[in-house]
This record gives sequence, structure tokens and C-alpha cells, in this order.
Amino acid sequence: MDRNTRAQWPGRIAALVVMMMGIPTVLGLAAFFTEAPIVSGEPSPRTVIAAEQVRVVDSEETELQRRQAAEEVDPVVTPDLEAQTALIDRVIDAFDVAATTASPGPDGTIPSRSDQIAALEERLTMLSTEGIDLLVGLTSSQLSVARAEAIDIARSAAATELEDTDDVQRWADNDLQRALALSTVSQPVAAQVLDPIIRDALRPTFTIDVDATSEARAAASAQVEEVALVIQRGTPIVRVGDTVTDLQVQALRDTGQDGTDPTQEFAQALLLSVILTTVVAVYVRTYRPTIWNTPKQLMLMAVLLVMFTAILVAINTVDVGGNERHFLIPVGAMAMLATILFDARIGVLLVIPMVALISYQVPGQLGIVPFAAVSGLLSIPIIGRLTARGQLRQAAWQSTLAYIVLAGAFTVVYSGTEGITGALVAGALNGVLTAMMVNGLLPFLESLFGIITANSLLDFADRNHPLLRELEDKAIGTYNHSVMVANLASRACRKIGADPLLAEVMALYHDIGKVAKPYFFVENQVAISNPHDQLDDPRQSALIIQRHVTDGIEMAAVHKLPPEIVDGIRTHHGTTVVAYFYRQALQRAEDDAGPEPDEAFFRYKGRKPHSREQAVLMLSDCCEGAVRAASQNSATMSRDQISQIVTGLISDRVADGQLDDSPLTFADLRAVEQSLIEALEGVYHPRIQYPKDPKKTVEAVKQARLETEEEARAAEAADAARAQLPPGEQADADEANTGVVRRRGQATQPVNEAMVRSLDAARAAAPRNPAPVHDQDSHG
Repeated sequence: MDRNTRAQWPGRIAALVVMMMGIPTVLGLAAFFTEAPIVSGEPSPRTVIAAEQVRVVDSEETELQRRQAAEEVDPVVTPDLEAQTALIDRVIDAFDVAATTASPGPDGTIPSRSDQIAALEERLTMLSTEGIDLLVGLTSSQLSVARAEAIDIARSAAATELEDTDDVQRWADNDLQRALALSTVSQPVAAQVLDPIIRDALRPTFTIDVDATSEARAAASAQVEEVALVIQRGTPIVRVGDTVTDLQVQALRDTGQDGTDPTQEFAQALLLSVILTTVVAVYVRTYRPTIWNTPKQLMLMAVLLVMFTAILVAINTVDVGGNERHFLIPVGAMAMLATILFDARIGVLLVIPMVALISYQVPGQLGIVPFAAVSGLLSIPIIGRLTARGQLRQAAWQSTLAYIVLAGAFTVVYSGTEGITGALVAGALNGVLTAMMVNGLLPFLESLFGIITANSLLDFADRNHPLLRELEDKAIGTYNHSVMVANLASRACRKIGADPLLAEVMALYHDIGKVAKPYFFVENQVAISNPHDQLDDPRQSALIIQRHVTDGIEMAAVHKLPPEIVDGIRTHHGTTVVAYFYRQALQRAEDDAGPEPDEAFFRYKGRKPHSREQAVLMLSDCCEGAVRAASQNSATMSRDQISQIVTGLISDRVADGQLDDSPLTFADLRAVEQSLIEALEGVYHPRIQYPKDPKKTVEAVKQARLETEEEARAAEAADAARAQLPPGEQADADEANTGVVRRRGQATQPVNEAMVRSLDAARAAAPRNPAPVHDQDSHG
């Protein structure tokens, strides 16, 4: 373990202790100051864990279950033989009457049909007129068949347990109708004769044995055990939010826990906090080592969770708005803050402990937990990556709309339409609260923990910032250069997925040190002589040029610029050589036959870029300066000329090791190179000089065409010279002119050794007094 790692442990431990102890402390204090009684029939204000096993008998429930068990016992019945016999006899008697009525009298005469009908109407009153007509019309054999079937049906009824008139009626409506449907007699006879005769004969055939029934029901009731609430030690007697029962109140009394116990509340919350802190710490240490190695950022995460716990307790304690008030819990606001202050992954990470805390504090509300989880996760892409102030306002109304929809949807899913109005109002208020918290807390947290966010960067990107105003007033050329570099760097960062806003702001401030001696830099030398000519000392001039980096760092400290911007100032030249004055010193040493100057003296004393944004800033700075300088010596700049300058400068930076500490890949370098070429071509492309006299426009166009033709002839001459080289040297020359050397240590593309040898050979063969070619150091 190195010294820096050991020095960070106290800060880490402090942050983890704040997280681990802050959460249970807030929850415990809430229990201490809210001594709400636990009342039967109302929601419990807290969760109570049984200190010992307790058994409470529910007398009312026990009696109810025993009574139900007795009622479920069927009555004990016995057959009534007399009633069964009488039923069958009544059917037989009815058919005997019909047979007697149709039989000859003592004098041997057969009664007329009208006499038979009259006799039957008098004795078989259960039959209708149609039934009597049908009965009289039956032949002797038909009457015998009908009599036999009726007796069979009557016997079936006698064998059935018909305990009361209801049973008799049900049997007649169901069993009797099924039997008649299967009868061999005609359906009119079955319906008009057999049905009424049998119905009239039906009586209950079984009787209830009262004594036996009472004994059976008493035995069933006695078998029901006492209903008791048994709560084991260490399990909840009642949970917060649950409706309290009489048994739970009695159990609390029996265990002596019917009062508030802050110690118990703190112990439970401490256990939960230990689990949540462990999860956060393991994730951050494994997947976000940068945050793990920055104790202030760990402390910020702890503060966010403790702050959320306090808000959660406050909303849960204030009994206003019913259960719908829990839709006010601002998980989305805290997720947005975490996303802005850190990134989306940390935002997702912090949603987990927040949802766990909600489920602990509000366990009885099923819709709140999924609402909290979904609203928190949804808020992260809503806030996204800030690039403009308008995004905060847009995120505010988008989140408000989302919270309203989610609150209403989860209320309907878990509780129906009851409480839907309150849920919608709470969802809307949650959106308002989220906007207030994000806009109000973000500047405070940024300042307190020294974290720069997109929100802060937007402030520093304001061209009315005092430093930028001073740069514009005292060094207008440098200011314009910085604005141009900011555009180049921002565009290139978008191409490779880096932070374009950070690169833009770093570029705006990277040359603020030139304010100290603005006229020593060529872009600010308007209508004045070059001060370096008066110095006539390359070493002193180099020191002045190098000084703008340290001056910029000092000015940044005075104006309290964040470390990220200061790092952009410190690394935008890396450890490169102030090439112009180094060559001048070499030339003088050669002319005077003196010792060769120390190259290290002419190198910047800054630090090499160690982030993608810093590396892009370095490349954008040198390429803009070089192309601008070249454009001043040429009427036009073609794409090939710009490409040659950009490619050469990037190759130089790679070969010099300036990008060794940056995470740029070879693919990133190619994307940055193409972005810079395209952007610079858009600035320095050929333009036609439009004369005041419209008639001269044609002449201007012709002149531009002539210049283009001259460039084409020059290119043909270069190709002819190349053709005279051996094939191997032709390839080396092509690569030296058009290729980009990858940075050291990058395995995404094989190193072209011929390219490096070509560059080295070109440098070795270069004269000792070359003209300054595209030197990005604006020295004059």
C-alpha cells in the first residue's frame, strides 16, 4: 500500500461511518421524538419486534370457528316407516278408485263416461279436468301399466331421505320429473295423471333425531382448538403501516412493548444500514476506483443517502394527505443529483438503498416501492448529460409528467381507483419538489465538495465571466484563438464520446495566462513590433512563452476555477518543446561554435494530458495555431495542406510521448484527426474576393481558377519527384506525409516502423536553422 492510498483511508472511513451511522441515527431519532400510541383498528406508527415468545388466545374467533364446525354437521335422520308405507298406499288408493269407477255395478251395467268423470272429480281432487278425461279414456291394460309405474316411483320416493317439505318439493321438481320422462306411458298421461297423483301422495319419509344431532354437533365443536396468536421471539408483533388488531395490542401488553422503544428502532435500522453501506462500498471499490480514491466524493454519496433518509422520515411522520403522501418521496430528485454530480451508474446504484429504506419505513403501501424504483430509474435518462441550461427546465416538466402517470398507474394497480386523486396530486408535487431540490442543492453540493458538474461548466462557459472578459479586453487575438479551439475540441470530443462541454470550457481558459504579457504572443501583435526582437535571447523568450502556463494556473487559483479547468491549462502544452526558440538557440550555438543548448530547458514544465478531453485540447490547440499561421502565408488553404499539417502535428505529439498518459485509442486519434481536418477546412477554405464592382466578379473567378491550376501543377511536380525515389523510400515518404503514428502502448493498430524511421531520418537530415514551420506557440 503506497503512501497516497494510506492517506486516503481516514477519509474513506469517515464517509462510510457517516453513511452507516447517519441512516440509523435519523431513523432512531424519529422513533424517539414520535411517541405515537399503537391503537387497535389504526395503522401502526412503527414496527415492533417481539422480545420474547407470546401467545394470545382469540376467544371470539375460537367461538366463531366452533359454532361454524357445529353448523357444518348434517342432522342425524332415521327412516319413518309409517310415512313411507302411507306414501305408497296413497298412490295405490288413487288408482284403485279409478279402477272401481270403471268397473260394472251390482246389476252388471258399466257406468257411463259422464258418471265415471263425476265420480273421479269427487274423489281424485288432485287431478285436473284434462287429467280425469285422460284417466277415464285409459283401457284396462293402460291403466295397469300406469298404476305399476306410479307405484315404482312412489317406492323410490319413500326410500329417499325427505326430511321436510323443502326436500319433498325439490324431489318433485327434479327426481320425479326425470322419472316421468323415462315412463312408458304417454307424456300427457304422465304429466296430467301420474305427476299430480304422486305429488299429492308425497310426504317427508325421514325424521331428524334431535338428540343424536346435538351430540354429533357438540363433538365437532369440541374438536376445534383454541385460536391463538403465537409470535416467536425476534419476529414482528406489528409492522409499520399495518392495521393493528386487538390481539396485537394484547400481545404488546403481554410483552411490555406497547410503548416506543428507540433503542430497538436504532438497532434494526443499524443492521439495514450496515448492509446498504457494504453494498455501496463494494460496488464503488470494484467498479468506480476513481470515486473510491476520492474521499470527498464518497462523503458526498453518504450525505445524499442521509439527506434522503431525513426527507423520507419527515414525509412518513407528518400524517397529512393519507397514504398518498408517500408518493412525495423524492427518489427521482436524489437520482438526478447523483447522476449530475457523478454519472448514471452511480445514480442507479443509489436508487437501490433508497428503495430499501422506503420498503423498511413504509412496508404496508405496496404501490410506493415500485413507484420509487421506477421513478428513480426513469429520472436518470431524463436528466441525461447536461449541455444547456434549458435541459434542467425540460427535465423538470418531463419528470413531473412521469411522476403523475406513475403515481396514478401504481395506485390503480394496487388499490383500485380509491385514492387516485390524492396520488395524482402527490405525483405532481413530487415533480415540483424534484425541480426545487435539484436547482437548490446542486450549487451548494458542488461548492461544498469541490465537484464540477455540467451545471458548473455552463457557468464557466459564459463569455461574460470576468476572466474571459479580461482575456478579450487585453488579448483579443488569444481570445479568438481560444474560442476557435473550444469549438474544435468540443466537436472532436463528440466524435469519440468524450465530454464536449468540459473540453470546450478548458479550451476557453487554456491560454488565460497570456493576459500577463499579451504582446509577446503573435496573435496579439497588432500594429506593433515583436518584443522578442528586442530581447534577442532565445532562452529568455522561451521562459516568457512557458510562463503563460504557470501564469494561467495562478490566475485560475485567484478566480477559483475548478481543478478540471486548471488541469486543462497545465496540460495543454504537456512537456513539448518551445520549438521556434529552441531552433533559434541551436542556430546561434552553431554560428558561435558553442555548446548545444539543453533541450529540457526549452520544454514546458507542465504535465502530459491524462484524460481524453485534455489530449483533445492539446491537439486542437496546436493544430489551430499551425493552420492559422500557415494560412497567413498563403492565399488559400486546400484540404490536403490542412490534412498534412494536422497529420504531422499529431504524429509529432505521439512520437514525443505527449499522449502516453491519456486513454486515447488509435481509433480515437483517427476520429480526432478527421474532425480537426473537417472543422479547419470549414474555417480556412478558399474564398473568392468579391469586388465592389460586379463586373469584376468574373475576373476574380478566373484568378481563383488560375491559383487552383498552379496548385495542381505543383502537386504533379511533387508526384514526379516521388517517382524518381526507390520503391521503399516512396512508401516511407507516403506514410511520413499522410499517416498518423499511433501512441505508445496502444495495441489497437500495429506500429508502422517504416513511418517512424522516415520521421527520424527527416529530423536528422533537417538543417540546423530551419524556418519555423507551423509552430503552435504564438511567440511572434
